[in-house]
Amino acid sequence: MADSFLESLKTDFLHRDPSGHKLCCLKSFWQSLNSPCVIGFSGGVDSSFLLASAKRWARNDVSAYIAISCFLEPFDLFHAEMVCKEIGIELIQMYWRPLNYQEIIRNDCFRCYHCKRLMYSKIKDKASDYFGFSPIFLDGTQYDDLFRDRPGIRALQELGILTPLASFGFTKADIRDYLKKWGYSFWDYPSKSCLATRIRQGIRLSEALF
Repeated sequence: MADSFLESLKTDFLHRDPSGHKLCCLKSFWQSLNSPCVIGFSGGVDSSFLLASAKRWARNDVSAYIAISCFLEPFDLFHAEMVCKEIGIELIQMYWRPLNYQEIIRNDCFRCYHCKRLMYSKIKDKASDYFGFSPIFLDGTQYDDLFRDRPGIRALQELGILTPLASFGFTKADIRDYLKKWGYSFWDYPSKSCLATRIRQGIRLSEALF
């Protein structure tokens, strides 16, 4: 089911949309939601754009949750705090220890899937405890990601995490363009991956490597 879901997204948007239809779709999406929303936030431009669009158009409370672990560089946390301050939404920090899980330590081809699933499960638990019910959860996965090796995308769908940027066809170029037009200073922040991706697959992960 996950594969067919991704294929349907890939065929929905074959070209960039200069008419702004994507932005209209995103605005309508936010305005249609009738529950508080939680965005899994990394500080990258994708989740930053998703958060900025929520600030503009969401009718209910929106929270940004960042997962802090040995996979996150200290500067990335600082940058995420600065982005949330500029947008005007509080950043909620959640600490977790991915190296407590053998499926992550193995560092095989499924590491990203397991990491994403475990991380978002913890975010869901923390946010649900805070609200007393399960809010709507979202991730900044965008359209270009669907054509790359992103095992974590399957975990998002299994957990019911919404990915509106991918669904409406927003590319990285679209996202940077809109952030620049909206006047945000972080529109050209370079793309970065988590520290675990920089260790060759098959090498067991340990604290010493980070």
